[in-house]
Amino acid sequence: MRLSKTALVHFAGQVVISVAGFGATFAIARLEGESVLGLYSVAVALGFYLLVIPTQAIGNAVKKRMSEGDDRQAYFGVGLLVNGGLGIAVAVGVALLGVAIDAVALPGDVTMVRVIDAYSLEIAALVLSTSAFWTVRSALDGTKRVGTSGLLQAGERVLRTGLQVGLLVAGFGVLGLIGGHAAALAVAAAAGLAIVGTGRVPTRTHVSSVLSYARYAWLGTLRSRIYGWFDTFVLAFFVSSGLIGIYEAAWGLASLLAVVSTSVRATLFPEVSELSVDDEYERIRSILHDGLVFSGVFVIPGLVGAAIVGRRVLEFYRPSFGQGAGILVILIAAYGADVYGQQFLNVVNATDNPSLAYRVNKWFIAVSVVLTVSLAWVFGWYGAAAATASASVIRTVFSYHVLREIVGSVPLPVGEIGREVLAAGIMAAVLVPLQRAVPGGNPWTLALVGAGAAVYGVSLYALSTTVRGKVDGLVGGRLDRA
Repeated sequence: MRLSKTALVHFAGQVVISVAGFGATFAIARLEGESVLGLYSVAVALGFYLLVIPTQAIGNAVKKRMSEGDDRQAYFGVGLLVNGGLGIAVAVGVALLGVAIDAVALPGDVTMVRVIDAYSLEIAALVLSTSAFWTVRSALDGTKRVGTSGLLQAGERVLRTGLQVGLLVAGFGVLGLIGGHAAALAVAAAAGLAIVGTGRVPTRTHVSSVLSYARYAWLGTLRSRIYGWFDTFVLAFFVSSGLIGIYEAAWGLASLLAVVSTSVRATLFPEVSELSVDDEYERIRSILHDGLVFSGVFVIPGLVGAAIVGRRVLEFYRPSFGQGAGILVILIAAYGADVYGQQFLNVVNATDNPSLAYRVNKWFIAVSVVLTVSLAWVFGWYGAAAATASASVIRTVFSYHVLREIVGSVPLPVGEIGREVLAAGIMAAVLVPLQRAVPGGNPWTLALVGAGAAVYGVSLYALSTTVRGKVDGLVGGRLDRA
């Protein structure tokens, strides 16, 4: 029950993040349109995700070492020192790249070139603030303060949205979006540092321990960034910023459905890490089973719902966004595979087997890069989305087989997942005739989404004893404290 409540706190933070993120995307789309959203998305792909991969890898290694319970402040000191140096080096490199582009005549109609040329200093600031924020969050996760970490991330997202909307209204455009993003991360990093402390000076042994894990963990970090943002990076060479903006709006909606899986994964990592020290694999298998039950609890109905009302949901931003309805379905399908693969690989990493995770991520990255570049080149944004979904399925299968090498049989809750599919089918039976009957317009779209969610929730509660038991336990625990 303690794990369930920790996951619930983290989930509450993720809900706030998702709502704030939707609000930001909605505001950008309404105020500036898909082109500005596309330019900002490319800048984020560079400064917030791809260029900070080395610092994220160190952060993951710090989280692992701190979760083991010994010399936590020293390991945090490693993260501060190493990531501080890496962040500065990458930021300087971005700034110099902007200067170099100014000096060389490159094609100005390529979205990627336009972004780096115009916003290199802002992207450099984003790199520095991102490195600081993720280092602090890794320390919180490593000390089992996952709920606090989730709430800190939620606070940052709300602050970011407020700053960005204000700067947009003031007329700062893309520059304001990137600057607001960097400023919010810097404030949140300072707040997190006040909670965690400043760490202490590490020894050579502490540094070596972190780097030995990070040399494998960096590929896992690259994997997560390849999954979420490499398609945006590639599309910046092949399609207009407007289509990229619509693509990112679809990605944002798809990611809303993975918030439960994200919370479960963040909660399980330190627990599995601690259990693995004593080889308690039976308890690890039990925890994993519960994690898999709830991983797809939103994604499965989301996929069904997107196939029925996806166009209407995207048109909530602007009518022109409706052309991304097919992209939305493909990207949710990608998440449908990824949420399970993420749980498998999360346990692999938590049991201190980074070399095995490295093997999986190596193949995933190779497949993803080849598919994304080739399919985006030939089929545009549909090719990029299909490449993401295909690579996700491949990684999930590889992760499952690797995990079996560690914990033996992997408990797959086929019955529970089947009940989630059945509940989604009941939702579809209600939603299909309903969406034909109601008129267009955003209020009616929200009503359709709410009705579908209500039907699915009630159906799943009635069908699944596992879900019903968790819900009753959480509600009962709250009533007992009231």
